[in-house]
Amino acid sequence: MTKEQEIQAVAEEEFYHNGYQATSMVTVARRAGVTHAMVNYYYRSKEQLFLKILDSHTYSFIENLRPVMKEDCDFIQALIDVSDYVFDTLNADRMFPSLILDVIRTAPEMLDRYRESAESFASETIGRHAARLNKEIEAGRIVETSMKEILENILMLAASPFLLIPTLENVCRLSAEDIDNYLSRRKKEIAVIIRSRYSR
Repeated sequence: MTKEQEIQAVAEEEFYHNGYQATSMVTVARRAGVTHAMVNYYYRSKEQLFLKILDSHTYSFIENLRPVMKEDCDFIQALIDVSDYVFDTLNADRMFPSLILDVIRTAPEMLDRYRESAESFASETIGRHAARLNKEIEAGRIVETSMKEILENILMLAASPFLLIPTLENVCRLSAEDIDNYLSRRKKEIAVIIRSRYSR
């Protein structure tokens, strides 16, 4: 791991545990074992450091989601596959949902840089699958709904368990194993909810 990557890894932990506003570049530098000047050399500002971390998560998430949206399998199964991908991605990177939530609360303007990519992905995905969804609805296999509503529900179902992790750790005092078990149960429940919500 390079020094730049070490700084980024330490910063990500700080942002996750303390939030964007309460994280200081001085603390990041001290924890990474470098000078404040070195952190500034690589990232110029706390905002640039935070955006670098956010970029690494957001763009890869969007790009890797594209091939999961299959058109050659059962429609409900395709929705479950997408929810599994979102869930597994967040499970491999449990800090990401909290980072996004913190940005929404404290600096929503930072998310403007992702608007175009997200809108492009959404319009492409909705456009590609909306006709298929309409055929499924007409054939009586899917309840009346829209691709927008489906994508919103999948994101909410997949992301919400990870937003609860700080509460489970700090208030409920669940162990890492208990949290893993909780997440495993939630992932199975999502497939059941999707089938129940959209199948006729």
